Amino acid sequence: MDLTSRQLAILNHILLDGQAWADHAIKDEHVLTKIAKYESAYDDAVAKGDYKNRKQRDDANAQAEVERQNNLPYHIKRQRAYPPMGDQLDALWKGGDDADAMKVLVNKVKTDFPKS
Repeated sequence: MDLTSRQLAILNHILLDGQAWADHAIKDEHVLTKIAKYESAYDDAVAKGDYKNRKQRDDANAQAEVERQNNLPYHIKRQRAYPPMGDQLDALWKGGDDADAMKVLVNKVKTDFPKS
């Protein structure tokens, strides 16, 4: 479906790729209905200034999450790096190669996140 730049902008406000969605829509009326439904939300967002489309917002949220994870306290990073407790217990129970492999994983965490 051929979209005007405004129609595409409205779809990109709510979808990652508005053109791809419109191209795969079953009927053109579905596309036009979706555009009409979200037109006022798009206009409001643009009026607020510093407008970002859906992809830009998702990318910014993903970057914020990465920064949040990187800024976690040391003890939480260390705790999360260990294999799950159930896996550790299972390896100890089985013994042999499983226990040796788990010991390597646990020692790597201890090396990567040494206690002060």
